[in-house]
Amino acid sequence: MAVSKKSLKTVTTEPFLGLAAPAKRALESKGITNIKKLANFTEKEIAQLHGMGPSSIPKLKKALTEAGLKFKEANKNEKETAASKTSDVDAYMKKMKHPLLSVVVELRKIIISVDKNIGEEIKWNAPCFFYTGPMKPFNPKEYKRFIVGFNFFQKDCIRMIFLTGAKVNDKSGLLEGDYADGRRLAHFRNLNEVKEKEKHLRAVIKKWLSLLDKG
Repeated sequence: MAVSKKSLKTVTTEPFLGLAAPAKRALESKGITNIKKLANFTEKEIAQLHGMGPSSIPKLKKALTEAGLKFKEANKNEKETAASKTSDVDAYMKKMKHPLLSVVVELRKIIISVDKNIGEEIKWNAPCFFYTGPMKPFNPKEYKRFIVGFNFFQKDCIRMIFLTGAKVNDKSGLLEGDYADGRRLAHFRNLNEVKEKEKHLRAVIKKWLSLLDKG
């Protein structure tokens, strides 16, 4: 698609004006330094970058439109995979300060060990776990890959958020809450509780994986 010299000059001088610093760093990590390079990626690929906030995609779409460009079209028949970012989680854990850090460490080990296709990354400011294998294309805002993520708001309890936990129909009592959006929570207050609930935690994750819309 043709790009006017005026538009190209504007976006090259200040290609991502108004974009938050974490989002800019996310683009730079992929070598995206101008609008033309951005157009080589699909919207989903960009939305999944660590640091890309909810307001970033609309701003990038606007910038592309002003330059006479758009995101790369996704191949609807392509089965998509996602890479684990263990090094990012390792770095996060080394800097983490929480009274129940030992509980977090043990839960992380358990979750990763459930299935070889479970990966991890930092999302929503905490470690999250997701299915890394092939999947049919979907809207990234549906977060279909994500199994569970940590929440460290409370100091006396580690909360784990299963974004679509409702579909598991857990009967063990591990998952709590009745949120309309399908979220369910699991709580861990000490290592003994982790040991007591480990069997149910593994079962819930395995069930979730069996219900996933894999490619």
